[in-house]
Amino acid sequence: MVEKTRRNFLATSASLIAGSVAAAPLGVLAGSHEHAKHGDGLTIDAAAKDTCGTCQYWGGMRKLSEDKSTVTAQSMGWCNNPSSMSYQKLTPADKIMKKTGIWKKWGAI
Repeated sequence: MVEKTRRNFLATSASLIAGSVAAAPLGVLAGSHEHAKHGDGLTIDAAAKDTCGTCQYWGGMRKLSEDKSTVTAQSMGWCNNPSSMSYQKLTPADKIMKKTGIWKKWGAI
């Protein structure tokens, strides 16, 4: 007969928790490998006008190529242009602005 005490409960629970914690990194590593394959980003021509990823006001993660010909953007970014219809909204880097005349070239280009 198993004695139902707090000590026995804690002892059996501890072994279950330790097993779960030990197996957790295996799932994390498997998931990170999947993201590494698809983490190249979206490449946009740096000369593209009226495109969010090349706009001074776009607040997403982006990187300019060494020859300044392309912009590589990761994920989505906030529109910080008060004149835009997308102001304070998340937009993809390749989104074309509907309203002309409000796009401003990113200073790094």
